[in-house]
Amino acid sequence: MQDYIFETPDVLNDIIEHSYEYTKQLIDGYEQRQMKKLYFIASGSSYNGCLIAKYFMENLLQTSVCLNTPFSFVHYERLLEHDCMYIGVSQSGCSTNTLNALTFLKDSKRTCLCLSARKDCDAAKIADLTIDWKAGEEKVGFVTKGVLSLSCFLMCFALELALKQEKITFNEYDAIKKEMKKTQILHKEMVDHTICLFKKQKADFISSSRVFLLSAGPGYGTAKEGALKITETSCINAFAYEAEEFLHGPLYPSNENDLFILLDNEGSLCSERILDIAEALKDISQKVYVITNDHRIDENHRFSVSGQTNEYIAPLYKLGCLQMLSYLMTMETNRFEPADCIKRFKKANKVSTKSRKNLYSD
Repeated sequence: MQDYIFETPDVLNDIIEHSYEYTKQLIDGYEQRQMKKLYFIASGSSYNGCLIAKYFMENLLQTSVCLNTPFSFVHYERLLEHDCMYIGVSQSGCSTNTLNALTFLKDSKRTCLCLSARKDCDAAKIADLTIDWKAGEEKVGFVTKGVLSLSCFLMCFALELALKQEKITFNEYDAIKKEMKKTQILHKEMVDHTICLFKKQKADFISSSRVFLLSAGPGYGTAKEGALKITETSCINAFAYEAEEFLHGPLYPSNENDLFILLDNEGSLCSERILDIAEALKDISQKVYVITNDHRIDENHRFSVSGQTNEYIAPLYKLGCLQMLSYLMTMETNRFEPADCIKRFKKANKVSTKSRKNLYSD
């Protein structure tokens, strides 16, 4: 897992550098079918990768971007629109719920596309078009570079489409691309700083049985993926909330032993409120950390880097912090071995989530 975190900047820089080439198929599919809306169907880390990119896409394309999980989509979505491009997303291309959603779309006579990181996948047998988002190989189920490469790919798609549709100028396009490249310089800084701060404050990160991750907007998708990664690797309960919503009920079970991790949004208006909440949470626990460059947070509780970027693309480096924390917390506590009951559940395979066995070893 750590190896793939370290590989992430090279993968994302490649996608950014070849954004026109890599996204052309998806752009052509969108324009040739005269689509006006985007609807992504995904679960787990793929869902979070789409959520991270959602606000960037909406901001550039000036259209709504919908997102739903496959199970709810199949059983409860009945307002299928002809000018909406439905895209199933699965890194393996073998998630049974995403395959069911693609089949549902085919049966409903709707065009369906699939984004995957695997050319040889079962989704390709169903979708009208399957596109590789260029994550490269990742033979660990707890994906890291797959999430950020998906977000980056979707951002590049929106960037290229916005330029083609003249919703942005070439100068704006060029400036955004430079900012995206900058995120990968900051990604390495963020990962290195995370390792250093973890070593310094290790007791705070391994002594908690519960973690709360709080943010908003683009940072919320980052928090959700961080919570998922910490939960599934370290087996420590981790929960993501929109920062303001956390105050409206979810805070009540929290106590002085809980770990809080908040993400600001690069000096945006909501960042002040997030920092206010971080300061206030110290009345509950002293284990409050913030991914921010703001010096309101002392250096022993601040994950920071040498610069910042547009808030919509900041997750391309900030998620690296949470992914590395997940890895370090897992290795330090040795909690990656789930309980025996979970092993029995997985072995029984009564509710299979993948269409192939031994998916990450073939």
